[in-house]
Amino acid sequence: MKKIVKILLFVFLFLFSLNNTCFGQTYIPEDKELILEEIEGRYDHELSKISSNYRSKIKKEYKKRKKYIKEILTDSLFLFDKKYYTFLDSVLERIEKGNPTLNLKKHRFFFSRDATPNAACFGNGVFMLNLGLFNFLKSEDELAFIICHEIAHHELNHVNSGIKKRIQTFNSKEIKEKIKNARAKTYGRTSAGLNLLKEISYGMFKNSRKEEIEADSLGVLLFKNTSYNIEASALALKRLKRVDNKGVFKEDIKLDSLLDFKNYSFKEYWLDEDETLFDIKERVDDYEWDEDSLKTHPDIDERIEVIKKYNLSKNNKTTPFKDIQVFAKEQQIESLLDIGSVDISLYLLLKDLQTKKSINDFIIIKIAETFKKVYELKIGHELGRKIPQTSPFTKERNLNILRQFLHNLEIKEVRKIGYNFCEKYKETRLKENKEFKLIREYFKELNK
Repeated sequence: MKKIVKILLFVFLFLFSLNNTCFGQTYIPEDKELILEEIEGRYDHELSKISSNYRSKIKKEYKKRKKYIKEILTDSLFLFDKKYYTFLDSVLERIEKGNPTLNLKKHRFFFSRDATPNAACFGNGVFMLNLGLFNFLKSEDELAFIICHEIAHHELNHVNSGIKKRIQTFNSKEIKEKIKNARAKTYGRTSAGLNLLKEISYGMFKNSRKEEIEADSLGVLLFKNTSYNIEASALALKRLKRVDNKGVFKEDIKLDSLLDFKNYSFKEYWLDEDETLFDIKERVDDYEWDEDSLKTHPDIDERIEVIKKYNLSKNNKTTPFKDIQVFAKEQQIESLLDIGSVDISLYLLLKDLQTKKSINDFIIIKIAETFKKVYELKIGHELGRKIPQTSPFTKERNLNILRQFLHNLEIKEVRKIGYNFCEKYKETRLKENKEFKLIREYFKELNK
């Protein structure tokens, strides 16, 4: 009886969501159990379609994927705000209107808190869009192309066929024989093993790059059928190219001017780098692999050239998405503070502060709150666990500098920075803001 009631409840909620939104994409946290049941059903359906000599191994990989999706669903990585799904429904409606055979109602899209500009297709009708996309894309059109690209991965069955191909490769007679020969060597066993691993990996990544080109090609055809501006497809890739070349955190944050106060000047030693045991000038390349061969995505210039073949002449006005963009950025900051990622939250906030022409209340309040969080993490000896140490090899140089700054600060210095930052903005319109007043009083008490 309980099972019947549960099924009826699921059907009711599903139909209710369809009546309230075109594509049934609006979820609330209370829906999680029903969503998990649906994912379980999709997993069973996927298993029923497997016809391969390696069915048990493929089944194991499908199970891992199901487990991962369920874990991130229950671990609060996804956001369940109606505002996202109202926006998404309007995008999907425009995509399906131009491509009626897609039947997007059967798909499930989730918004992740992740700050990186990325999206994913899990291969079973489940998709993920990172909030970080809203930091880099400039229009609804650009996001719609990213969604079309991920839908193309699904339509071309790339994820499932990739799992099958990987298992077949590692279990083929040829590879097993090569592994056996490498193990049998008296000398050069490690070198032979590395060479074999390179051979397999290069083949896998080559196939992944081919699939990305295929997804771009089908994705741009799907996108071209919509009422969106076709030029946005190339623009989206160009923006992602900048991330590829310069990193996600490409803006240089002027810490020495943003955090220099009338009664408490910026200290140059806050930016001192840690001395390492060895002076690492160059990367050791004895076992370095060809970076290009290991990239799962082709060079973005190559991808842009591919989609340009589909006639990217402007056909419609671009659709701005400033409201949802601002909302997503603010929610991202809240999420980062919740989990203690004060390095990324402070970077994003200071980047906005130094580029805004007028003071934004949210930015000022959240910078003050970030320093409060830094102080609490320092007091609890938790900062090192929440913020990674700097790395000499990362392309994220600007985030490295900010992390070094936070690690270098002493507790008393965090107190003073927090207090003086609040004092700097106390006579603005924030003067009567309750949240700001509480943080200012907090630092005022600490500095008595």
